[in-house]
Amino acid sequence: MMKVAVTGTFDGVHSGHRFLLSTLRREACGRALEPLVLTFSDHPLALIAPERKPPMLMSVSERARLIQAEGAEVKVLDFDESLRRLTAAEFLAMLHNRFEVAVFLLGFNNTIGSDRLGAAELAGRTIGGVEVLAAGEHPDFTVSSSEIRMALGRGDIAAANRMLGRPYALEGRVVTGRQLGRTLGFPTANIDADPCMALPAIGVYAGRMLGCKAVVNIGRRPTVEGRDDAPLSVEAHLLDYSGDLYGRHVRLEFFGRLRGEQRFGSLDELKAAIAGDIKAAVDFDYGE
Repeated sequence: MMKVAVTGTFDGVHSGHRFLLSTLRREACGRALEPLVLTFSDHPLALIAPERKPPMLMSVSERARLIQAEGAEVKVLDFDESLRRLTAAEFLAMLHNRFEVAVFLLGFNNTIGSDRLGAAELAGRTIGGVEVLAAGEHPDFTVSSSEIRMALGRGDIAAANRMLGRPYALEGRVVTGRQLGRTLGFPTANIDADPCMALPAIGVYAGRMLGCKAVVNIGRRPTVEGRDDAPLSVEAHLLDYSGDLYGRHVRLEFFGRLRGEQRFGSLDELKAAIAGDIKAAVDFDYGE
């Protein structure tokens, strides 16, 4: 069956992406076509300018899962040199021949092909057997993956989550740390997060993991490490949880920043601060 398609990285599958996907579904339904999303296995900048490749907001598998949940078929393309060299006309012809694309929906402010053509040049035309349509903007606000990364970088979880339309999350395996939290009376799960993922700014956050509220620390633990250049760590102290987490793959959601990371004068001061963080996490409004 012929398809109406969109392409893009879709990193974060944020509110703007979902608006585009709703347009895709509407066009597919009105034309008796199947909706198709062609996304990339990595950000195109990984090939074009690796030094400028941004940290990602989610894994490609999570991206595909969320797109499918929006009612579209997903195909993952490798953005390689051969794909990079295609002009817009050649790219559209490839979509027609390889994926049976009859209609292509060009997202707001997007361009395609090595000649970087956008809606102004392509909308309303039929090229390589593909009719090109322009998608409109989100009616309420403009959102981009770059803006979400910037919000995370300044610790503004509320803004990031508003643009995403859900809590920002990191996934990873729980690994053995130095177990310093346990000696302080606050055991933590050390999460080996993918280094390609975007981390919120260094600080202490209200989060959720395994259905439990959590105090999350992203930082270098200057009080216990005794230096400010220790390796960055992601640790979560789960409230009202008991059990062995080592080796488990977990998902950690972020809801708000409680404070910045501090160097305390003693371990007793640190313990008092953690106790305060736990109270703040318990009282935090998770939107439930």
